[in-house]
Amino acid sequence: MQVAPALPARLRGLYTAVLLFLFALGSWLAWDLWRERERTMELAARLVMQKSQFMARAFGDTFLAADFVLRDVLGHVRPERDLVHPDPDSDHRQRIEGLLRVKAATIPVLEDVALFNHDCIFTAFAKGNFYGRRSTQRFCADLQVGPGERLHMQYLPVERSASKRPVVVMARTVGDAQGRLLGGAMAVLDLQYAQNWLASFDVDPQDNLSLLDTDGVLLARIPPLPQAIGQRLAPTPTQLPFSELVGVATFTDPSPVDGRLRVYGVSRLGDFPLVALVGFDRSTVLQGWRHRAWQLLAGYAVLCALTLLMLRIQLAMLRQREELRALATTDALTGIANRGQLMHIGAQEFARARRYGQPLSVLMLDIDRFKSVNDRWGHPTGDQVIRVVAQTLRSLARGQDLGGRLGGEEFALLLPATPLAGAWAIAERLRQNVQDSDSVRATDGAAVRFTVSIGVAALAAQDTDFDSLLKRADRALYLAKDGGRNRVELLDSDAAAGLG
Repeated sequence: MQVAPALPARLRGLYTAVLLFLFALGSWLAWDLWRERERTMELAARLVMQKSQFMARAFGDTFLAADFVLRDVLGHVRPERDLVHPDPDSDHRQRIEGLLRVKAATIPVLEDVALFNHDCIFTAFAKGNFYGRRSTQRFCADLQVGPGERLHMQYLPVERSASKRPVVVMARTVGDAQGRLLGGAMAVLDLQYAQNWLASFDVDPQDNLSLLDTDGVLLARIPPLPQAIGQRLAPTPTQLPFSELVGVATFTDPSPVDGRLRVYGVSRLGDFPLVALVGFDRSTVLQGWRHRAWQLLAGYAVLCALTLLMLRIQLAMLRQREELRALATTDALTGIANRGQLMHIGAQEFARARRYGQPLSVLMLDIDRFKSVNDRWGHPTGDQVIRVVAQTLRSLARGQDLGGRLGGEEFALLLPATPLAGAWAIAERLRQNVQDSDSVRATDGAAVRFTVSIGVAALAAQDTDFDSLLKRADRALYLAKDGGRNRVELLDSDAAAGLG
């Protein structure tokens, strides 16, 4: 039986080093790709924050200018004198309306500027004509606004807006010491302005720019989403409530509008209850990173495949070399050493025994009347007989022993460090085992019985090489055959010296 050879230590070390290199390279690539992904996400977070800050400043300047207009208007009117309805003095009303028109003209995005009295009744307009109507702003419900001037901002949908368009209303109220409403001024900003301004930006289809109030109500959005305008958006899992936002923040969450995962930057518009929100689609952000990751992974996979292919080719070459070596040293029929290998190892053991003064013995055996086996049962049965003898030889051989087929039905067993008495005992066991074997069956199922004759020789002073030792064992084998076969024999000189 042939045993697959183990890899040489040098090759095992080389293969281990190659595999460790591939593992280390793969680990480094994974770590580097993870770090690059983190850097890409950090860069995207900085960009969305910067863009949201820019939007917040731009929008904030508009609302700040509108607030300055309201402060200026309130600085020119007295609630008890100028906020009356109906106004019996037409000249007085014209002066007030002229003031409002002048102030409204300073900010083109203002849809209107109006005044209202202590009952939230409109008393004057820059452009509109809704005299006598009552405002629907929140503070009008109980007419309590706190003492002094206060700023109020509110989104009004179409159904609550006097202009029948969605607007943001900025109102500055004046309250007495008890917080009761005395009157105020109101600026109306059409949200179409915010929508148009957002549309001036170049936005990827999956990104978005939005303006919201701190309650999460969507006021404007690009790409447009008319059905969501005016709706209060549910906060995302990691989003800081907009009402608690100070300055700028960033987070990554699925959108409550379309469910897409985005990197968000949100900035508050100064002291106003409004926020600018910028969202970059995470899939788009990571598109370049994914492209590079696939390139690196494909390259790494090709490298691994080529390396493993080379290792496989080398292993195949080693196996082929081992198979060739086995063909050169092994008998094809039996799987034990052939004559050349037996003579080669025998010469080495002979030199070692001479050098260290150790015993060395050899057995030569021949299958008795093998020709008759072939003639009676056929050559296939004869081959079975040869294989059984070889298996018996191998089963009795110790780790240091070597059994081989010399050719035809002749075999030899090399016994290093074994004196003649030990060799004789092994030969007897071998002969008896062959004699008792019934493993070979003829085609009709009958057991094929056969025996062997064995000659034994031990290293002697007159032996000049292994071949001379083998020849003495061969002469002893012929004595066994001449003595009747199925016997173990020694030369007379060996018997006298070794067995006494």
